[in-house]
Amino acid sequence: MSYEITDRVPGLPDAQVADLIQEAEAGHDLTTRRAEPNPHFHRVQLVPEDLLDAIDERAAKDGQSPDAVVREALSNYLDTA
Repeated sequence: MSYEITDRVPGLPDAQVADLIQEAEAGHDLTTRRAEPNPHFHRVQLVPEDLLDAIDERAAKDGQSPDAVVREALSNYLDTA
């Protein structure tokens, strides 16, 4: 795929293109942008709800991610098996 850099856009007046270029080059403050949830992301229900709640509580208590809590629990289990 190749791209061509141009200063003309069919259907837009040159003044509007210049304004858009200036706005883009100035940058955007993304810190004030509201976060939007990804509509394609969902949590697959492989673990019972009560365990998910316990994992989330432990993660918050330990200051870890839920993934880290699960990895640590699995590692501890395998070490004792």
